[in-house]
Amino acid sequence: MKMYDRQKVLNIALAEVGYLEKASRNTLDDKTANAGDANITKYARDLDAISFYNGRKQGVAWCDVFVDWCFVQAYGKLAALKMTFQPTVSKNNAGAGVKWSRKYYEQKGQFFRSPQVGDQIFFGTYGSETHTGLVYKVDGSRVYTVEGNTSGASGVVANGGGVFKKSYPLSHGRICGYGRPAYGVQTAAEPEQEQTKEPEESADYTLYTVKKGDTLWRIAQKMLGRGNRYKEIKQLNGMQSDKILAGQTIKIPKKA
Repeated sequence: MKMYDRQKVLNIALAEVGYLEKASRNTLDDKTANAGDANITKYARDLDAISFYNGRKQGVAWCDVFVDWCFVQAYGKLAALKMTFQPTVSKNNAGAGVKWSRKYYEQKGQFFRSPQVGDQIFFGTYGSETHTGLVYKVDGSRVYTVEGNTSGASGVVANGGGVFKKSYPLSHGRICGYGRPAYGVQTAAEPEQEQTKEPEESADYTLYTVKKGDTLWRIAQKMLGRGNRYKEIKQLNGMQSDKILAGQTIKIPKKA
């Protein structure tokens, strides 16, 4: 049995407040450096690196990418997909779209009109949603959110370029509903067809599952005997950066 803690996801999201999208692929991990309006973020970089979506999403509107990134950071790729009811079979991977995300919740009966802490909030009109974020607080009259690709201006701002905390009256006309992720207890036994297909072993490389605290240098040191061989791992996996995530499966070249 597995417990998923909504506060862990929300803490990750809230820690990103102040991040600004970049003008280019430089300094993606710095919150404010190289700010621009090209929809380039570390969030898309990291999810592209683990093939989370049905194609690369760097350079596209990223509010939904930000939400998915928070779940991946908290619990890894497969758990994030399951918690947000997205396809877990590689060939059916989801698109990074607000309308898609709302649809997945609704298909599982997890789309509601009233919010709870940890919900994914959707803005726009039903069937034509344009923006999304995460609910971190609810009181008697307002809902409080953390959103990617918005701004600090009042009201709903889509494609605003940063991560900000916002709040709205519960009756706000542009809130169309709330998706409720699968927090709480999850069974360990999952249907076989829902398992994400991983790379297979070959004569040229072995597979390694990234652990918390791993870096490419440490993995190269442990698996290949020298940390400076990390570049061979990057090349074999077609990596554009040194970023890896816990739970990610990567190829390790056979020792020479």
